Amino acid sequence: MMLSTLISLASSLFVLPHALAYSLVDSYDASNWYDSFNFHDEADPTNGFVDYISASDAQSSGLAKIVDNKVYLGVDNMTVLSTGGSGRKSIWITSKKPFLHGLLIGDFAHMPGSICGIWPAFWTIREDDGPYGEIDIVEGFNNIETNYATLHTLDTPAGTCVFNPPANAQTGTSNEGNTDCSSDIGCSVQGQSGSYGTSFNQNGGGVYALEWTSTKINIFFFPRNSIPEDITSGQPDPTQWGLPQANFDTVYGSCDIDTNFPRQTIYFDTTFCGANAGGQAWTDWTTCSADTGTSSCEAYVAGNPGAYDEAYWLINSVKVYQ
Repeated sequence: MMLSTLISLASSLFVLPHALAYSLVDSYDASNWYDSFNFHDEADPTNGFVDYISASDAQSSGLAKIVDNKVYLGVDNMTVLSTGGSGRKSIWITSKKPFLHGLLIGDFAHMPGSICGIWPAFWTIREDDGPYGEIDIVEGFNNIETNYATLHTLDTPAGTCVFNPPANAQTGTSNEGNTDCSSDIGCSVQGQSGSYGTSFNQNGGGVYALEWTSTKINIFFFPRNSIPEDITSGQPDPTQWGLPQANFDTVYGSCDIDTNFPRQTIYFDTTFCGANAGGQAWTDWTTCSADTGTSSCEAYVAGNPGAYDEAYWLINSVKVYQ
């Protein structure tokens, strides 16, 4: 009797992870993309040299379209501009439906390349007013080849979030020791080679996955030839994924995640210049000024539309599991 009870208990413990499996809640792809995202045409809040356009303008100009059952989001690569104008036309979209906790998995055939002047991102931010919680899943600028995964919070008692994981807890490395999420840079992790831009595209793209619970926010990257079978089969299991690219687990720091990261809205955008690609980023943080022979980001972006032929997203799907 006792032996059978132990066996039964052991069996129930063994199947527990399956009982807690994630289920698909929302799937965004070529079949429903335009119904699922809002297009924004207001001024860029990051002061970029960009002219965001409406959904109708994006579709009529071909900057947003469906290509081989994938979602294409591009930029104007035809027009020579004046530096005194509003900037280069591009896309900024946000999901109509927010989410709280779970997995956010983006499968990308292509992202904007490593091109001087651009600053693209796939990210989330709080839905409404309230605690400022931002999760940058994919972000890069200018001609870099590695992703920067970053959390941003406000500098308030509730917004005090610090993460300092050991090197063996993630595949990425600390971005110049920035572990305080309320700093200007945020708590930031630099990904491995091939995780962003041109090198990402040359390897056939890949998958980024956000795992978000009350105690951790982890960001995973999988090149096209290394995507876990449980993701491709629609039964994602982060316990089987190995190390994240960026590990923001409260066991390695201090953060009230639920207070600082309320319901999140999904964002895609590609801006130009601004705080991350222009100014000091143009002259000092990257080799763009020297490589292009142009003293300012805005002058290069305005005068070289053909440089942005590869500045597009090609999205297989974005899925939310809970």
